[in-house]
Amino acid sequence: MSIVEGFERKALFNITRAVALICVTTFLLIIVGGVIYGASVWQEQVDTKVPPQEIVESLRATQARPTDVAGPKGVQPPGQQAAEQSPLAGYKIPFVLQKYVSGDNAKIVKRHLDEVPVVERQAYIDELGAVVTEAEAKKVDGVKAINAYMDVKSERYKAASAKNLQKWETLKIVAEVTAGGLLLVALFSLVLVLLAIERNTRSFRQAQVESRSFPDVQREVATA
Repeated sequence: MSIVEGFERKALFNITRAVALICVTTFLLIIVGGVIYGASVWQEQVDTKVPPQEIVESLRATQARPTDVAGPKGVQPPGQQAAEQSPLAGYKIPFVLQKYVSGDNAKIVKRHLDEVPVVERQAYIDELGAVVTEAEAKKVDGVKAINAYMDVKSERYKAASAKNLQKWETLKIVAEVTAGGLLLVALFSLVLVLLAIERNTRSFRQAQVESRSFPDVQREVATA
């Protein structure tokens, strides 16, 4: 047996196998970590609910401070409106909210409502009714409470949309890393299998070579 063959049998195979096993273990740990991290990212949610107290208390804090006079913006105090089909037809409007969402005010609320997911629109209106109820109970202007609620709610949905976009980008990266890790695990596993096959069949192949050369030796002896 030559020095190269001895090194190949005793050291090279063991070194290669150890490196492959370390790589497989490392990639498996990365895959498991990626799956766990991806699951935690998937469960992250941005709460878009707006507690009535949050709106009312912020308005009460600003009532004591003088404000600049500005033109009409958002929902206006209820007034005489011509009878027409409400843009909010089909929704259950809380009684306390009905006097605020007629005519042009209904159109404004509907415009904000169109930015809300369909399954959450009735909850939006119910939440708005709760804000008005809290505002009236605390002697806060209901119109200001409605406008403040719609502004805060809009910001919450924008934040939720940005968070969802970031979440999907993160999950995409996790999926790519996981797929790459699985591919590398399969590759190194194949290396281990091929090494095992080569080592286990080497003695058999050497025996075949020796058996083929033995008749040639016999013929040479007989000829001599």
